[in-house]
Parts: sequence; C-alpha cells; structure tokens
Amino acid sequence: MVEISIALAVASKAVAAIQKGFKLHKEASELTTQFSQFFDAKDDIAKARAEVENPTLVGKVFAKQSVESYALEVALAEHKTKELEKQLRELFIYSNQSEIYSRMMRIRQQERNRRLISARRIAEQKKFVADTMMIGGIVIVTVGLISILVFALLK
Repeated sequence: MVEISIALAVASKAVAAIQKGFKLHKEASELTTQFSQFFDAKDDIAKARAEVENPTLVGKVFAKQSVESYALEVALAEHKTKELEKQLRELFIYSNQSEIYSRMMRIRQQERNRRLISARRIAEQKKFVADTMMIGGIVIVTVGLISILVFALLK
C-alpha cells in the first residue's frame, strides 16, 4: 500500500517551496521540480484511493490496518491536498500567472483522467490475480488434505 503520510508530507513541502519561490518573484518555470513533487504526491494519494476501492482478499485478511482506517487516511489526505492545490492556484493568480495555471490544469486533467483509468484497471487486475491465487492455494491445500485423509483411511 502507498504510504499516505509520506505523500502528504512531500506535497506540503513542495507547496511551501513554491510559496517561497513566488515570494522571491520566481516564475513558474523555475519551480517545475516542486510542482512535479506536489502533483506526484497527489497522484500517489489517488493511487491509494484506487487500492481502497479495490482491496484484494489477501489485503483484507492480512492488512495491518483496517480498510476503513486506510480509507479515512486517504480521504483526509485528499482533503489536505485540495487545500494545498487551492493555495497554489491563489499563488498563480496573485503573481499574474493565472493563464499558465489554467492551461496546466486543463492538460493535467486530461492526463490525470487517463492515468486514473489505468490505475483502476491495474488495481482491479491485481485484485483478481491475488484473489485467484489465494483461492487456488486454498483449493490445493484442501484437496491435498482430503487426499491424505482418504489415503490414511484406505490403509
């Protein structure tokens, strides 16, 4: 599972660095690394959401953290990143770079939709494979135990 607290910390640090850069009158193009860090962290949280929506049977059985607890952590992280993103938008507006922000958001939304569809598909495939392997393992163990029992009774 994705470590939500790390992703959130990275997002917060990136926004703080961007705020500092804008205070120093830097252009958005000079802060691309920090923007990348923020949006990568936000994508990690989105991937965590896909994992919450499609937990594997193994994940449900052996998870260190309950699905509900993990879902709450994801929801809180999503809320915090929305607040951070709002701060970013305001920084662009106050620095007279709102056109760049609007264009970036349009491009980002298109790419994000494409990636979210892919992440959900991958999460569903992982769930299917993990569940199939677990069920297959249970069947093999059960058949083996029944075979041993039948063999022992026939002797």
